[in-house]
Amino acid sequence: LVQHIIENRMLNGETIRLDGAIRMAPK
Repeated sequence: LVQHIIENRMLNGETIRLDGAIRMAPK
């Protein structure tokens, strides 16, 4: 999963920002 995120980061930084926000958000 991390690898996929890294690839996405290179393709689209926005995608990572959204994913990061969700991960940081409390469950």
